[in-house]
Amino acid sequence: MVSSSDATRSSFDGLDLNDIVIFSRVVQHGSFTAAAKLFGKSPSYMSKHVTQLENALKLTLLNRSTHNVFLTDAGTVFFDHCVRILSEIEAAKADASGLGSELIGTLRVHSTPGVGQALVAPAIIDFNALYPSVKVELTVSASSVNLMERGVDVVIGSRDFDDDDSFHTGLFERKLGPAPYVICAAPAYLERHPRPSQPSDLQHHNCLIHTTQKPDPRLWSARLGDENVTVQVDGIFHSNFESAIVLAAVQGAGVARLPLYSVAREIRSGELVSLFESQIISRRVIKAFYPKSRFVPKKLRAFLAILEARLKETVPE
Repeated sequence: MVSSSDATRSSFDGLDLNDIVIFSRVVQHGSFTAAAKLFGKSPSYMSKHVTQLENALKLTLLNRSTHNVFLTDAGTVFFDHCVRILSEIEAAKADASGLGSELIGTLRVHSTPGVGQALVAPAIIDFNALYPSVKVELTVSASSVNLMERGVDVVIGSRDFDDDDSFHTGLFERKLGPAPYVICAAPAYLERHPRPSQPSDLQHHNCLIHTTQKPDPRLWSARLGDENVTVQVDGIFHSNFESAIVLAAVQGAGVARLPLYSVAREIRSGELVSLFESQIISRRVIKAFYPKSRFVPKKLRAFLAILEARLKETVPE
């Protein structure tokens, strides 16, 4: 005979969905106490459900201390799957509820710094204005992120992740648009120095080196007619922070090679001057990475459409 409490348990092969949700939240918040506050329950209530889950799996998922919890190896593997499953459920719920004009839920976006500042953050502001019922969480860092571990919905970047073993391989890659580069300088710098008429002249200029550019930040490539040329440059200011290079260029410190999306506004305003127009070679592309699935959540489709529109506005074809 099945008790009323057992009948209400949303179980699958002995696993209870509520136990899985509680386990995931405990891990994400780092302790039973923090997760209990979120649920409005006691820490002992949360612990009981995690123990039920461990008993059902016949595995130890968490090592417990007084104030924190730590995943076991088995717990790490199981948690990765839980995050993906719960994200799919949330996406399905949001899509089903948003069949009308309104989108709901949370969209978690991760981006590399340059793209994040110049394109992703402004696109999120546009998205929030159109869909105020969707909460957006943006994280930015130079390193990639494991979507399954962090619960991220999409990663946006222009870098190549092929050589990054930490980047999750089970992702769909969508190209949003090109990321052309420009070589530029402020009018104040060009007043003090002869304007370079061809790329080879850059060897005699103070070039601002963005150290994260690949393959070599001091090798700048350009096209002269049908010929591709590479010039080795250098200067007295090197930085891995793209915004610092933009600021130095605007203040007349030297010549910079930067993605057009980072300096489009400054070029339009005249604060920076593009030196060689369409001669600069770049194969970089802005990409979106998200979990492979039979459907893409409606909120993600809407956000990527807005991001693509902003990219086309910044970098016209």
